[in-house]
Amino acid sequence: MRSRRLSQFFIDLLADKRRFASLTVILFLVYTVSFLVFDRLVANEQRYFLFAFGLVVSSLFFSWLLGGKATFVYVAFFNLLFTFIYSKPLFPAGTLYPMLFLSRSFIIISVSFALLMAFMIFFKSPADEARERMALETKEEREKARLLEFLVTERKITQDVVAQSNYAKDELLFLQGAWRSNIHNILNDLPEDRENEIYREIIEPFQEAILRHLKGLEKKLTFNPDHMKVKKLVEAVEEELSGELAAISRKYEVHFQVVKSDGILERRVFCDPYKVVEIIRNLVKNAQKAVELRQITLMREDFSAYRNFKPYLGIDLRAERGELLLVITDNGGGLKEEYLDKVFREPIPSSKRATYGLGTTFVKFFSDRMGFQVRGDNAVTEHGKGFRVTIRIPLAE
Repeated sequence: MRSRRLSQFFIDLLADKRRFASLTVILFLVYTVSFLVFDRLVANEQRYFLFAFGLVVSSLFFSWLLGGKATFVYVAFFNLLFTFIYSKPLFPAGTLYPMLFLSRSFIIISVSFALLMAFMIFFKSPADEARERMALETKEEREKARLLEFLVTERKITQDVVAQSNYAKDELLFLQGAWRSNIHNILNDLPEDRENEIYREIIEPFQEAILRHLKGLEKKLTFNPDHMKVKKLVEAVEEELSGELAAISRKYEVHFQVVKSDGILERRVFCDPYKVVEIIRNLVKNAQKAVELRQITLMREDFSAYRNFKPYLGIDLRAERGELLLVITDNGGGLKEEYLDKVFREPIPSSKRATYGLGTTFVKFFSDRMGFQVRGDNAVTEHGKGFRVTIRIPLAE
């Protein structure tokens, strides 16, 4: 608590130019008055030197206190350098002599200097704490602003989509009524059972397809994380992705496996199942793009290797050590080493993986909000070198 108050004091001090200037003037006056008093009371060249050395020590402390460790190192180097340069011509003149450095005053100043140096090296300066806190608060405010903008935008889009969905449903119901009221005028000779058959074969599939599409849009554009059983998450993943993966499997070797242990299925996780599905979709698109680029490279460099290359995509949702692991692996050649530490932290301008930008930002954004941990690394499997994304989903106690 005391450290926090001290940090806040220095934040206020650094932020207020008038206070900082006042403190500087006060320190200057203190040093000036000290020198004038010392000059009147002492008329000894050796003690002048010790007094100057003491001022150097105190200036180091104030540079550490007000400027931080970097300022302290800078000031320490030049102050000591100036002290040694100043001392050099005093030895031939006899003003300085070896026994002076064994005097009680010099030993006290030297020990104080050594202790002060050790303290300032091993302990963080209040000025550094204040700057770090200011930087953290600035970062948090930016993150809050970014999140607020996202939520406002997302809510507006969701409201528009829901409104459009209701409008489309009303239009479809109107279409249904109009069709039924006018069918007899169009085809008077059709019996009623034939009319119903045509309706079921033509109108109903069309209506269901539109409603399914609108419902899918609503799922994509809403974010409602909640505590739910793993079973519900697994069902959502299988239901939403089975058709898409079946289409991908025509060109890829697809390994799709989800946890089936009853004990795990009854555990709970905090998530939005449809956002988990969207996360997987984004990662699958990234993997597909990497594999396609890998195929293009092989086609240009080694056509024989291109013909033998078998695209691979692995999606594995399993339990491990008290948490769920979502692992997505491809054999697209992997990511450049200089980008591994940046992936899922900032957009990566990579021609090899052109889609690693907004997609990975999307994955990181929603993973953070659901308490997931995301990590990407290059991996070598029996299918070749590729990129592997591991998402750790905590299980509720």
